[in-house]
Amino acid sequence: MREFRSELPSLIHKRGIDLEPLTLDVGDYILTPELCVERKSISDLIGSLNSGRLYKQAEAMTRHYKKPVLLIEQEQTQSVKAGIRYRNELQQIIPKLQLLTMNFPKLKLIWSPGAYYTAELFHELKRGKEQPNPDKALSIWKEALGTHLVSKYNPIPYSFLSKMPGIDSRNIYTLLNRTDSLLNLVKLSEKELFGFLENEMTAKALYAGIHSKILLDSSEVCNRKISKNSKPVRHGFRIEVKGRNKCQK
Repeated sequence: MREFRSELPSLIHKRGIDLEPLTLDVGDYILTPELCVERKSISDLIGSLNSGRLYKQAEAMTRHYKKPVLLIEQEQTQSVKAGIRYRNELQQIIPKLQLLTMNFPKLKLIWSPGAYYTAELFHELKRGKEQPNPDKALSIWKEALGTHLVSKYNPIPYSFLSKMPGIDSRNIYTLLNRTDSLLNLVKLSEKELFGFLENEMTAKALYAGIHSKILLDSSEVCNRKISKNSKPVRHGFRIEVKGRNKCQK
């Protein structure tokens, strides 16, 4: 609804591009299956950077789309005083904007002087490209933005999964939404976990945590190295060395 209060949708429509209004959890405009655009006015940009919301939006776009774009658009109706104020505030947030692009190198920044330029730009970006899939755009959950509804998950598997290696507050909901039970999770291969988590190190850590043996082999226990900094500790009449195991005399 916020986008339809602006003049951009009508300008896009006048160029012969059909718009399909959807409630999107990630991005404002999906131009192609790979290209997602988050549109910000300068005032929105400043507020989103200061609050940290833009960081979460950039993270969600880069996770779900190959070509994420942050479009920063000049507000046509702003006064001269407002323009001067925004310029001063922009100077202060430039380091945050630089940090954003360093953390998300796939994220492209586009500066637009107004809605007419943005409509022309969208037309060029879509020219000859495949149409986006509305169902796929709608399938992206709100969890991608960090607004989680913990209460809808069974607390027992939620608590268990949250303590597994490689799992944190950002990727736990990806697994909860894509698996019906912990049993189904255990049956997933490392490759399938990588497909869900999109992070090779995280997938390996989780797979190893699930499938590693609980008990070490006796040979592994006996071959453990003693720390060089180990110091003797007296327990009653015996002197033991910290780091030694039962296999060592």
